[in-house]
Amino acid sequence: NLTWCREMVAVVAAVLALAQELTLATFNDTSLKWQEMNDPVMGGQSVGNWSLAENSTGLFQGTVKNVTYLNAPGFCQVETTAAFETNASAYLSGGIALTVRTSTPSYAGFKFAFNAVGAPRHHGGHEATGSYKQGFFATDAWTTVFLPFTNFSSDWSDYTGDCDTQDPDGYQHVCCSDQTPDVCPDAARLARVSGFSIWAEGAEGDFHLQVAKIAATL
Repeated sequence: NLTWCREMVAVVAAVLALAQELTLATFNDTSLKWQEMNDPVMGGQSVGNWSLAENSTGLFQGTVKNVTYLNAPGFCQVETTAAFETNASAYLSGGIALTVRTSTPSYAGFKFAFNAVGAPRHHGGHEATGSYKQGFFATDAWTTVFLPFTNFSSDWSDYTGDCDTQDPDGYQHVCCSDQTPDVCPDAARLARVSGFSIWAEGAEGDFHLQVAKIAATL
């Protein structure tokens, strides 16, 4: 009958919507631990803070200051600490969806990164696992920001967080492209996503960012 048909259409639509998106992190999930770190580990003076805010959202705020000996802005970072692996390889043709808002929409240094088992480390990196990073902007209203996997690069700079800048030692970083596939995420790496980090980096100033959800999406 007509009622049954409508119910089935609703069920199919819900299943398709779920297939279009894989939730990677929310902030009422106590199994996923986050910790905040600033650039004083490399001689900077930036200060940041991470906490749980209203409606179980993550709140990342602080001030990025210049690192004196580099004469360049430093960083604040919050990252996951619990060991896990998530398979997001089915979303290779899509990207990351961040549900965020900010009271500092002019701040230009927000970046998101994800770790993956087997990902190459960036030039000068000492992490156990490499990561892929990309910048983004947020507005003062809750918005879902889409970050295509094709815009992530494992070859980001410790000095700027970007993939198109040159380090003081002369090394030129490269972004993901058809000509530089080695720095791009691929299905094998996305099958073993092992961590997330949010950065305020490479831009001096105050920042304030609320995060409600991180997802992989088509």
